[in-house]
Amino acid sequence: MAGPSQGATAVSSGPIDDMFAALSRRPDVISFAVGAPDPALLPGQLVASLAADAFAEYGNSMLQYGQTRGFAPLLEKAHSLLAGRGITCSPERLHIATGGSGALHSVCMALLDKGAVVLVETPTYGPAVKVFRSHGAIVVGVESDQCGIRPEALDAALAQYDVALVYLLPTFQNPTGRTMSADRRRHVADVIIRHGVMVVEDDVYVDLRYRGEPLPAFWAFAPQNTVYITSLSKTLAPALRIGIAAMPVDLLQDVLALKQGIDMQTSTFNQAVAATFLGSEAETAHVTRIVESYALKLATLTAALEKHLPPGFSWIEPEGGMFVWLEGPSDFAADTLAARGLEAGVAFLPGTLFYADANPPRNRIRLSFANVPNSEIDRGIELLAALCEAS
Repeated sequence: MAGPSQGATAVSSGPIDDMFAALSRRPDVISFAVGAPDPALLPGQLVASLAADAFAEYGNSMLQYGQTRGFAPLLEKAHSLLAGRGITCSPERLHIATGGSGALHSVCMALLDKGAVVLVETPTYGPAVKVFRSHGAIVVGVESDQCGIRPEALDAALAQYDVALVYLLPTFQNPTGRTMSADRRRHVADVIIRHGVMVVEDDVYVDLRYRGEPLPAFWAFAPQNTVYITSLSKTLAPALRIGIAAMPVDLLQDVLALKQGIDMQTSTFNQAVAATFLGSEAETAHVTRIVESYALKLATLTAALEKHLPPGFSWIEPEGGMFVWLEGPSDFAADTLAARGLEAGVAFLPGTLFYADANPPRNRIRLSFANVPNSEIDRGIELLAALCEAS
């Protein structure tokens, strides 16, 4: 009997999956591990109301097969949404995907052959690395700092490798929470354009801003070289699986041809609900509510870190998003604490899970605060601090 494919092996269960499986058996654990919205803020009644309004507007057509590129009313709303982020592309470049992850997977199918090189920030979003490797790609981390990927390091890597794709999270990055400044975006874009390589800009956290001024998307600095991906998973509901992508037309044609063989289209029903949501008063009220709630949680978290963490630990306080990146002394081994943390009643993800290269730093921790009840944050950090001090 044949064994699993290279792609299946690349995405097989790993430490993150094992952690989430353990958490499902321990509902009492205070978890900073899950990068998901607060269940208390998921708008069940609003979605039901949106569905009713969508039926009144679109009738039974929202239960039928639809166009692979997307539901026309949602594409129109998406065009307006992206224009507000500095993405003023023609509507023909837009696509509704099955979540941001679906958009990323389709783009990888269109661009990556076995042995292709993908460049990523250091650190980067771990599940994306698994996606790239499932397509047979070689993933290479590029030196980064508190503003994101360093242009000089990117330039050197692009000169060294025959690169198929560069993957960036410029705004409220997962896992670090950092945001790339406008100047850094411009300098990185200059490098990208000079080398003629394609960038995937993953921008799923952009609406969760708690302070500071919004920045133009990276796309605005290199529109012919960028695939822009966002979603409604962090603002409306992950289960609707609504991703929005903008890309060059020739690439989009390949993506749509491949998508037809995967799932034909993203759910018309879910797209109709999303179309009713975007641009409505309900959207403004709901997003305002979740931003205020997450901003309070972030303030509670940073106060708890200042209060409880032993000397030698530091962190990046983000302007938005869901994550805080914690760094301990050089001899601190966060990856050895995860199992002990579960026993003690607190969960987190060690930073080693977010590096593409071998032998990553062991002294980092990703804390995800959005999913944790505000009343439990201080106690959770107190438990974590006790582990850190005893290690």
